[in-house]
Amino acid sequence: MGKANGMAAQLPDIITLESQEMDLYTNPLEAFWEKTGKRKPHFKLSENCKRGYIAFWKIENKQLILYDIRGSRNVNTFFLGKKLVETTIKDIFPRCNNKGVLANWYSGKLRIPAGLMTQYEHYNYNSRFEKEIIITITKGVVIKMVTLDYTQQKLVVNLR
Repeated sequence: MGKANGMAAQLPDIITLESQEMDLYTNPLEAFWEKTGKRKPHFKLSENCKRGYIAFWKIENKQLILYDIRGSRNVNTFFLGKKLVETTIKDIFPRCNNKGVLANWYSGKLRIPAGLMTQYEHYNYNSRFEKEIIITITKGVVIKMVTLDYTQQKLVVNLR
């Protein structure tokens, strides 16, 4: 399956699904700050990554697990003023172990493009692909997984 890396107008999060890394056209970490009211770090934003970070996810034992975050943020230092530092998952989830964090704050649908890109859209995640995997999550747990095949115009249910 071709990945559309470098072509997305916004750098997507990455999700590992059945040991394959794929682009994730949903940003479940955003819901963490909304739900918990915790302050989002001041990530350094860029033209192709307006949220300032890329989160790395995996589906494991029917659970959505956050296992890494990559981004930079500005911090104030005593002598140097503002300084750019790397942000890791430990900065946001200090008690995180190397198993990652169950995304129990997230309920919604995950969109994973698959196959070749059929239509490029520069804004957000509006590009179209031959297939799309839609995973329905409730409080971090996978409820349903389906593949929409636009070329065959059919729906394949992977997991109920």
